[in-house]
Amino acid sequence: MPITRRSINCAVFAIAASLSLAPLVPASASAQQLAPIQYTVSMPAPETHLAHVQARIPTGGKPYIDLMMAVWSPGYYVQENYATHVRDISAETTDGRPLAVEQPQANRWRVRTDGASTITLSYTLVCDHRSVTGDWVDTTMAILNGPATYMTLADHVKRRHDVALELPSRWKQSATSLAAAADSIANHYEASSYDELADSPIIAGNISFHEFTVAGAKHYLADIGEIPPQWDGALAAQNLQKFVTADYTFWSFLPFRKYVFLNVFRQGGGGLEHLNSTLLTSSPKSAGGGDMRWLQYVSHEYFHAFNVKRLRPVQLGPFDYEHPPKTPSLWISEGLTTYSGNLMVSRGGIGTQQDVLGALSKAITSVQNAPGRHVQTLEQASLDIFSTGGSGVGGDRNSTVSYYDKGLIVGLLLDARTQHATNGRKSLDDMMRLAYKRYGGAHGFTPQQWVATASDVAETDLTALFHTLLQTTDEMNYSEALGWFGLRFAPSDNPATAWTLEIRPDATPQQIARLDRLTQPYEKRWRTASPAN
Repeated sequence: MPITRRSINCAVFAIAASLSLAPLVPASASAQQLAPIQYTVSMPAPETHLAHVQARIPTGGKPYIDLMMAVWSPGYYVQENYATHVRDISAETTDGRPLAVEQPQANRWRVRTDGASTITLSYTLVCDHRSVTGDWVDTTMAILNGPATYMTLADHVKRRHDVALELPSRWKQSATSLAAAADSIANHYEASSYDELADSPIIAGNISFHEFTVAGAKHYLADIGEIPPQWDGALAAQNLQKFVTADYTFWSFLPFRKYVFLNVFRQGGGGLEHLNSTLLTSSPKSAGGGDMRWLQYVSHEYFHAFNVKRLRPVQLGPFDYEHPPKTPSLWISEGLTTYSGNLMVSRGGIGTQQDVLGALSKAITSVQNAPGRHVQTLEQASLDIFSTGGSGVGGDRNSTVSYYDKGLIVGLLLDARTQHATNGRKSLDDMMRLAYKRYGGAHGFTPQQWVATASDVAETDLTALFHTLLQTTDEMNYSEALGWFGLRFAPSDNPATAWTLEIRPDATPQQIARLDRLTQPYEKRWRTASPAN
């Protein structure tokens, strides 16, 4: 479907409600009927980097209610304690009587209700944080992340949460994956639960929209911030459509009706996955929409809509926003997502085979030149992440290993082993799809279930291989992958280039066909019938 550029009024933009899988915590019929929490967020003086939040909260007739604020954001494995950004908290009844507010712990508040059925809570947020988990407000835009923005009842009961934005007059619209509220008022949204609210960031200001449709699912590229003059949003959307189409081919379905790329141009970096959107930080120096590094990074976040948001380690759900989880499987959630995300760009027909090999070479070089690979296992890198910091990025290379980089490499090694063991009939693609079929949605998987699924696909017991790759600091053996795909490390005496992958001069037609099948566009794969074995 052709891509069109248009500015979309918020009420129209939010009509296509997101479609997610069943909630991780089933809601009872009575919970579905509970009165919602209703927030109004305003920025009366955006130059101060402050936002004001007013929340109407039902009390259920209790003498007091306990409220909580998250201490971390799912997908970013750092404890951030968002309550430290709260100022001037107060509460009153709907007729204006002040209520006592206590703070028994750093991220919790207790409000005496004096018998009121609904109370109004007010607080101010300091919004001067450029990270993809923090809040930002200035004269040009606002970025609101759920965990950093909303206090909610600490009863862990599913109920609707509504958000109404009051924007400065010079701002035109907002964007989010949340559904428009039933009243159809602009900048008014609703979430079926706190989980959905926390997983649906909002941007507001003057936004440039581009849209495209794949398999009936509307996708929006929403650019905001310091958009560089060389940026070509239409070209960027065309490229996004290509790898989204590859994802659809890979999985054979898309799990939503609407998905939003919230693309913020500002200083900083990084992106964060959400159920039906991603919040991106893009450099104001970005190329015009075809930059390969940007596309691979965004493809990684999009692949997360499947791998981690819907296919997840069992420890990552239901979420406890006050106690960060520990899982040994972030190498799957992040490393295999990086591996597959890069392939989706190539299989969508963007870039070249060398772009895939270049990304693999960069990861291998990083791991092989890091002393930490002899100190920390891949499972430990995942389990220890809240104590070592960085959410898997920028850790101490002398004592840690990145589950992004080593996980990507393990993806290559598992792919080669699976293809080799089945004589090319099965691959890591089949492993991911079978895992999704077995454990997607509300289930979650254990490490043992992942090994069993991988072994079923490979038609051989992979327990020993997984043990070596995940639970030891032994050097990884690249020989099988290099031999299967006809690759070698380019001759070099320089450690910075000694791990650069290249096609062997004597690679056989079968090896070249296997590498082509791994990296070539799906369209080309359908047009050719080269043997892969």
